[in-house]
Amino acid sequence: MKHLLLLCCAVLFPLAQLHAQMDEPAPTVFIYVNDQPYPMKSVTSQIESKKGWDIQGINVGSKTIRYFSGKHAKLITDDKPSFAIYPNKQRLNDYVLIRLKEKRGYRRMPAAEFTECDYIRIELGQFDIQNLPEMGYKVTPTKPLFPGEYILVDITQKRVNQHGDFKAYDFTVEDNL
Repeated sequence: MKHLLLLCCAVLFPLAQLHAQMDEPAPTVFIYVNDQPYPMKSVTSQIESKKGWDIQGINVGSKTIRYFSGKHAKLITDDKPSFAIYPNKQRLNDYVLIRLKEKRGYRRMPAAEFTECDYIRIELGQFDIQNLPEMGYKVTPTKPLFPGEYILVDITQKRVNQHGDFKAYDFTVEDNL
């Protein structure tokens, strides 16, 4: 048994190190700062289910909240940010902007699912879209965004776990007053 354990450790330990050294996937979403694109880091949503009350076998007041940790996004921009998006399998109009509600220590989505949220789809009329080399697009909102917290998200992406959490790119639109 001891030899079997040592053998397993001898095989699995190098594999774990090899996995840790694997290249990360190339970024697909960038934000322009001084006309230069910089890669955005994705953040993962979290979910909280509030039970509500059980009144004679009927559940009342239960709700699900989807949120992002942190009071503010680390990335701060003006009211007309420009993004470079290089879609892989998805289309450009699969990306949407969702404004988050600011809370004490986190930012929450208006509803737990995309379909229940008001969002701005990246499409002509809503965004100025320019072609970039290597099948990319530079997108800029046609109307200024209100100050606050936002996420840019691909609504067709595969969820990261059984709770339906997803990856998004968060940013803060600064108040210019």
